[in-house]
Amino acid sequence: MSKSKITKIVICFALALVLVGGSFMVYNVAFKDNGELTEQAASRDAGVPADGIVYIEPEMVSLAGALSGNADSQAAARAAFDIVNAKRQEAGLNALTWNAGLEQASAVRAVEASEFFSHTRPNGSDWWTVNSNLMYGENLAKGYATADSAVTAWMDSPTHKANIMDVEFVSGAIAIHVNANGQWYWAQEFGY
Repeated sequence: MSKSKITKIVICFALALVLVGGSFMVYNVAFKDNGELTEQAASRDAGVPADGIVYIEPEMVSLAGALSGNADSQAAARAAFDIVNAKRQEAGLNALTWNAGLEQASAVRAVEASEFFSHTRPNGSDWWTVNSNLMYGENLAKGYATADSAVTAWMDSPTHKANIMDVEFVSGAIAIHVNANGQWYWAQEFGY
């Protein structure tokens, strides 16, 4: 449950107590920000999109160039990829291969997720329109500052785990964008 939802519940409870003549003590509760996932992971079927148009974002290189990070976030992205592969191999699946095209697409999506945390892009188009030739699954996360915590969150979510454990995915990449406030935005992309 998010911090804002908990705060709203506490306020409503306090108002209800006051209205019925009760009293309450206010305690300072520190909330630990453990990060957040999109509600569900995203995936699409292989092949040409239903409208028959192949999408490749013409400004993908410049959008990927907007990726801001540091040595820690770059190392975490690679470490998360290795952890994902270890999870796949434990389940008897083949490891994913790092895909440079998906790396560029994940950089674009990590930057976009920092602007609009959704599988819909900030311009309103579908997530896979960065490069419809490569992108067939996507996991997003924000706020996690370690590879272990991000992958654990994805594995604890049935739809995100389904992408990680999809036997048909053979390639992938992960990028992390660090915004001006220091929050990490993760984009994990999968392909055939």
